[in-house]
Amino acid sequence: MDNREQLQQQMLELIYGLLSDQESAELVERISSDGQLAREYAELKERTELLAEVTKATSPLPNYDQWKRKADEHDQPMPSRTVGTRPSRSRWVTRSLQVVSGLAACLLIAALAYPKLTWNSQQQTLALQQQSQSLADDYLSLSITGPSLMATEVRNEFLVSVENAANQPVDAQVEYWFKSPANETVYYGLTEAKNGQVVCQIPADEVSSAAKLEVIAKRGDVESTLGLAVKAAPPKPVAILQTDRTAAQPGETVNFRAVVIDPQNQQDRSANVDFLWSMQNNPTLNRIASAERSTLKGVAQGQMTIPATEPPENLELTIESVELQNNLFQREVPVISNRPLAAAYAAPKKAYAYDTKKTRFAAKPEGGNLVAGVENQLYYSNQVAVPGDTPARTQIRSADDQAQVPSKQQQEKETAFGVFNFVPQSAEEYTVEVLEEPKQADLQQSFVAQKLPATLRINNGVAPANEPLEIDVRVAIPNTTMALIAGDDYATIGHNVWDVGVNAPITQPVKLNLPTEATGAQRVRLYSLQFDETGNSQQMPELIAERIVYRIPVQRYKLDVQGLPSQASPGEQLSLQVAVKDEYNHPAQATLGVQMERLPAEAPATQLPLGLEGEFLLNQRVALPSTANNLPEDVRQLEQDRDYFDQVLVLSDWKNETAAPTGGQLMAMSRDNLAMESVETNEPPVVRRTNRKSIQSKYQQALAVIHQQWQARLDDVHTTSRWMLVGGAGILAVGLIGLAVVQGRRKMAVWLPGLVVAFGSILWGLFSASLSFDSLAPSASSSPQMVAVSEEAKSQQTELAAGRSAVADTLPSSDDAALRDRQWTESNADAPPPQPQLRSAGPTSEIMNLERSLGGAARSRNANPAPFEAADRYSGMENQSAAGSPAPKSMAATISPLEAQPKQTAPQSVLWQPRLTTNANGEVNLPVTLPATPGRYRLVIDAHGSGRLGTLVRYIEVGSPPVSEPASPAND
Repeated sequence: MDNREQLQQQMLELIYGLLSDQESAELVERISSDGQLAREYAELKERTELLAEVTKATSPLPNYDQWKRKADEHDQPMPSRTVGTRPSRSRWVTRSLQVVSGLAACLLIAALAYPKLTWNSQQQTLALQQQSQSLADDYLSLSITGPSLMATEVRNEFLVSVENAANQPVDAQVEYWFKSPANETVYYGLTEAKNGQVVCQIPADEVSSAAKLEVIAKRGDVESTLGLAVKAAPPKPVAILQTDRTAAQPGETVNFRAVVIDPQNQQDRSANVDFLWSMQNNPTLNRIASAERSTLKGVAQGQMTIPATEPPENLELTIESVELQNNLFQREVPVISNRPLAAAYAAPKKAYAYDTKKTRFAAKPEGGNLVAGVENQLYYSNQVAVPGDTPARTQIRSADDQAQVPSKQQQEKETAFGVFNFVPQSAEEYTVEVLEEPKQADLQQSFVAQKLPATLRINNGVAPANEPLEIDVRVAIPNTTMALIAGDDYATIGHNVWDVGVNAPITQPVKLNLPTEATGAQRVRLYSLQFDETGNSQQMPELIAERIVYRIPVQRYKLDVQGLPSQASPGEQLSLQVAVKDEYNHPAQATLGVQMERLPAEAPATQLPLGLEGEFLLNQRVALPSTANNLPEDVRQLEQDRDYFDQVLVLSDWKNETAAPTGGQLMAMSRDNLAMESVETNEPPVVRRTNRKSIQSKYQQALAVIHQQWQARLDDVHTTSRWMLVGGAGILAVGLIGLAVVQGRRKMAVWLPGLVVAFGSILWGLFSASLSFDSLAPSASSSPQMVAVSEEAKSQQTELAAGRSAVADTLPSSDDAALRDRQWTESNADAPPPQPQLRSAGPTSEIMNLERSLGGAARSRNANPAPFEAADRYSGMENQSAAGSPAPKSMAATISPLEAQPKQTAPQSVLWQPRLTTNANGEVNLPVTLPATPGRYRLVIDAHGSGRLGTLVRYIEVGSPPVSEPASPAND
């Protein structure tokens, strides 16, 4: 408003006396000084007085008391009254009953609203869950997973999982002690668990003293303790048996040595050993008394003269010692009757391979089994027997699908190798075939897809030993517990155990951190584990996949020799200077073994890596396929071509260790009785110990107390509401009954519905156990389940059992197997005998071992039953041919007898130094007098010591006319 309107408003307030004395005085003074305002004030005052006169009442007020008396006369009953005060008392009773009924109705409404106002189910459930979670954090459970048998000479790791009572991983401080049998601390560690996981390590030099692992996890004021009994494998080294010649004649002296080193860290070891010999046609074992009985610098040596009266057969040298892992190790030396002999020293045929006149063929899924429902990789190798020929085309087909070509294929000289990637269907048979002729399968091998929990794919099968092993586990069946184990048949060097969960199919990447000292070929196995109700492993695990990997040594010797020409004259004197350096190119002191021999004019048809490195890192551990019969003689050259080497390892099998009697019992036994079964252990490769069940029990008890407290509060609300309901309804019923008596039927429409509501409320409150509102929901963390079992998982697990039973019914009988053997023997009289095939886990793995043939193709055998495999094996029935010839009983690799070839010459030993030590500068001088016999000679120098190995191979041509130097990687 403007100033004029504001002044008018103030003047009205002055007229009505609404201004304060000070404001009134100021306004009066202003009006007095302003004539215009004075006139306006006068007009306003005149109008207000006129309005006051108009609004004055002129008529008299009504007589309210008279109206009330008239109204009371109409309400009185018709009969005459005897007492004048009764009408007012009736009114008092009626109004009192109405007030009481109204209050009772309010109480009834309050009883209905009380639970909703005092208890919010959603909020109370959330509060209970928060309190339960807080309580769960007050409890810690521990789980320890580790090797059942620790490797003695490398560090060992134990995985500790820390969880709260709700099975959620939590961070915590972890202390651990490795203690001796006398409860003395061997090793102590303090670390932090991140995301509930921590690794407890024990150094290699403390492993043999440890008997117990104690772990304490702390999180604030909460503490949990768990112990696990541990044990270490007794330190047992392995022996490598070497001779000074590849073949010998009757009456010749054969020099030999045994190098005893630790299988994990390559340190030389001391051991007491016995050397024995026997001939293939005479099974009697004979002790070589002149040989050394104990090692010096890891080497024991000796020599023996082959009896001149013995017919030409293989000489079997045996080293025996209870201190060795391979406590009975053999090496065969072919014995020939005259100098002319066979062109090639045939190597043993390997598993999963076929050898025909035109083509050698090997195929195998990675992991050994085809697993239905996930992507599989099936590797193959196809080698032509005639140099210069092109390998035939290889394809895979099934009954329902068309033939597929490899997704990846390479060629290495006369060998083609590749891989098929596909997702097989359950119980479907897949056939890999070699097509030497158009549209005609010359060789084939079949595999049946099985319903197994998972398979594996190793991404770096050939890698340096200081890199982690990267593995993709392809899970087909959910809700299983998997374990990846790395090591040999004696001890575990790496492991990882985890629960798969409910998602499948799925690929789960896993890393295995193996000790750097563990080098060479290692065995990786995938198991499905079973646990008892306490969470501890109880049953023998099921082996579902395995394959071989190769760890390239990081620490190794570099050897060099000076003074060795590529050509020399017969009888020439040479002075060789041998130098040894470590991986840092520093001079290193080592123990050497030197051997030089004259070779046949033609190279052997089979070539494997030579020397101590090749024997220890590869040959002694791995049974190679027949398609890998011409590997580089230097294992380091093979390590450089990682793709090809990895392909060879996928198609290879692990050589099982053998056990045999010792001492005098061994001497009394014939050679036929030395074919022993593979060593099997009744213990799982990993153990798990947990206190989860006891912690869960304590947590559930505390959680039950909290639930009781919350339930008591809820019951109090229920009880109070019920009594309010019953009390309010009872009072309402009494009030309404009184009104019914006082007012009679004419007021029935007022009191009758209320009376029905009152009685209904009484019955509801008396007989209802609870009111119609939501009850307290249980906490989600109150049921400690690891994983939820889905309906799909249940159906898959049911189908697994049914599928195994159905596939087992399709296995051929023993009569059918014998008939097929006779047919194969008759149609393949010229072909080499079929070889053992790598077994696969599970009852349905038999189908994978049955190879269908076209035109009399070879079928594979399973001569080496493996642990975790059923005793009644179909492949085991085929260990003998239909003609009844027994399988070879020698535990050493069989070398084929040498056949007479007029253009060949037997190897001759020229130089043999079984134990030679370098000086502090890693050098040694070696004088050599070349023989008078012309020919091609091979020099092999082995070095070991300080956890390192090294091998050097060189060639020299002796005689004239000069012969062009052969292409040898060792001379590059």
